Amino acid sequence: MSTGAVQPAGSIDTIPTKVNWQERRATDLGCAFLYLVALMAWFDIGFAMMGAEMEVFETDENGMITGWSQDVKTAGKECCTQIQEEMDTPSNDYNENGGICMGLDTSRRLTESDKFPNDGGMFDVFALRPEVPTVMIMSCIVMAVAWIMLLRSFAKTVVFGCEFVKIIALAYLGVECQHWFFFAIAAGYAIYTWCFREKLKFAAKIIKHAANGLKENPSMFIALFTVKAFYVVQALLYIKFFEASMKVKEVAYVSRESVDYGQAVCSLGSQYTCEYSLGYDANHCDANGGVCEYPITGGVITECQIVEKAWVGSARWYLMAMWLWSVMFFTQFRLVIVANILGSWHWHPDNKPSPMQALQVASTKSFGTTSYSAIICAIVEKFYNETKWKWWQMVPPFLCYMGPYKLLCCLAGWCLKTCIQMLTKFSLIISVFTGDNFFGSAKKCYGIMKRHFVGGFITEASSKQIMTIFSLVMAIALCFSTWAWVDTLFGFKTIPGASDDLLWILWCLLASFCIYHPVLGLFFLSLLDSLMKSITSGDNAWKDWVSPLAAIFVGCIAKLFFDYMGGIFLDSIDVMFLCFAIDKDNNVDLSKSEFAAICVDIPGVITANPMTESKDPLLVQQPVQPGQFVAATGVPQQGQIEPFGAPGAGVQMMPMGGQPGMMPMAQQGMMPMAQPGMTPEQQLAQMQQQTAMMQQQMQQQQQMMMMAQQPQQATM
Repeated sequence: MSTGAVQPAGSIDTIPTKVNWQERRATDLGCAFLYLVALMAWFDIGFAMMGAEMEVFETDENGMITGWSQDVKTAGKECCTQIQEEMDTPSNDYNENGGICMGLDTSRRLTESDKFPNDGGMFDVFALRPEVPTVMIMSCIVMAVAWIMLLRSFAKTVVFGCEFVKIIALAYLGVECQHWFFFAIAAGYAIYTWCFREKLKFAAKIIKHAANGLKENPSMFIALFTVKAFYVVQALLYIKFFEASMKVKEVAYVSRESVDYGQAVCSLGSQYTCEYSLGYDANHCDANGGVCEYPITGGVITECQIVEKAWVGSARWYLMAMWLWSVMFFTQFRLVIVANILGSWHWHPDNKPSPMQALQVASTKSFGTTSYSAIICAIVEKFYNETKWKWWQMVPPFLCYMGPYKLLCCLAGWCLKTCIQMLTKFSLIISVFTGDNFFGSAKKCYGIMKRHFVGGFITEASSKQIMTIFSLVMAIALCFSTWAWVDTLFGFKTIPGASDDLLWILWCLLASFCIYHPVLGLFFLSLLDSLMKSITSGDNAWKDWVSPLAAIFVGCIAKLFFDYMGGIFLDSIDVMFLCFAIDKDNNVDLSKSEFAAICVDIPGVITANPMTESKDPLLVQQPVQPGQFVAATGVPQQGQIEPFGAPGAGVQMMPMGGQPGMMPMAQQGMMPMAQPGMTPEQQLAQMQQQTAMMQQQMQQQQQMMMMAQQPQQATM
């Protein structure tokens, strides 16, 4: 094929420049059915837990624990009466005065302040004070919505304003806690902001352009906030179900091993004594070279105790696993709505779905594909979490032997997670555009990503970092607020600056890790809470860990909410990337595309037209009015690929390499039209210079053709 020729239509599996939101069929119905069944089971288990609650203790109007509840007393008396009738055996001793039978008519084991049970844990905080998670989560929702609305209208100002607020907030924590740690973090973050200010400007530019699409489609937020409302309801139910799971108790027999040490016996025989003597005893076992041994006898002691019902542990794990799937589902559901509306606005603004129509498509015909992509993301997230470092793997000698292996696993897990989730996201967008099922869309996604992005991978890191850092800092701020509130309510002293420096620094590190990885953090906190309860049962050590764990749990939930709202902008950017690639596949004129000019500065974007053999640079002219990121004039019909210069193909701009058989010298001495860092005025000046060169070469070509025709006319 000669230079500048266009590949014939059908040579690649291109995607039409339209969103098929009307004439489409339901896809991936099997996965949709599986998700609905799993979700119904989640609700059934949760409400079953709420119905099986048993109040363990009574409290007064001030929240002070006054004693066992009537339910516990009734069940306890039945158990204690039954255990009195049991007959002891040589291997089992039924202790009628142990466990709950000891002091059944007094009170539960309480702290010295009578506000928190000695055997309580993280979720007992929420059970005793439900206003704590409710108020903090509702505050998070209000702040997240306000942040998005401000970012939509004042992108650059909000980006830099948020950085300033973060620094001030960290410094304020330092003043309140009177500790250097927060001042050091504030200073370090200020230095980071200054050093990476150019990246912040570029991120603000990307976010501003994404905001243009959102401003042109303000009604889209009706659908997004509707989905957000369901997300909030399920999150609150998740917390309520977990609170209820801590109250699904019963009074039952609990057996524990007992060890008894008998009277010491000399290893040399019974004729020698093992009794202690102040003076020398010639008959003592030690004096004759023997060893006094203590015979050990073991047995089992059975008592009446308050325990969880047998099915609660497995049910709690199911709640967490299904919650992970639901978090990913709401994220993908949001993407479907954004892709439907922004994609339609981009290609056919006169025929775009209303918010309710987009919501209907997402909840019916795209429901199965959304569930499919969500479970893939959930599995990848779980796999990635398994490859992370465990605390015991960072302790010698495990670090020496497992360090290189775990480092490779972490890197491989991160790469796999990033690539699969990115391809899953773009596959879902293509499914929205075409109406194909998930695997059909994934095949097309791989092809178009390979043609337009280096390595088939594209991400705009700077804007993602802005969203991630903001979500992290705000979630940590809510975490510390919850921490201080719980300390005040229960009389604890664990907030930074109120206890041992090393201990609360470790808590801060744990909080940062769990909140940065909120889904993993929720699983880890549940495990850690159970472990700490088993270790510190009956001890006063509970006061050192209950407040931090409860606060970190709230911080993880808050991080998920902020990530969801910030994801609206990231989804808009991803949709624009894919629209940009599809436009290039279909030879749509990009000379007036503001987003195309931005793409030139992003690493990994292939600016050559993949439909031609020549590596022609992307033609970029002065941007159009804000809010329009691609001028899709002269869009080819569905399934048709038209070359530059074909009738109706936009602004009729020829490729830089020319057409077959024409302008053989067109590629000589020509510069790329769009260079990174060029202003629109510089691009326009270079465009005019290039146009003049092309006109001069066309005149030379016409003269050569006329000279070639003169001998033919003379011969005739």
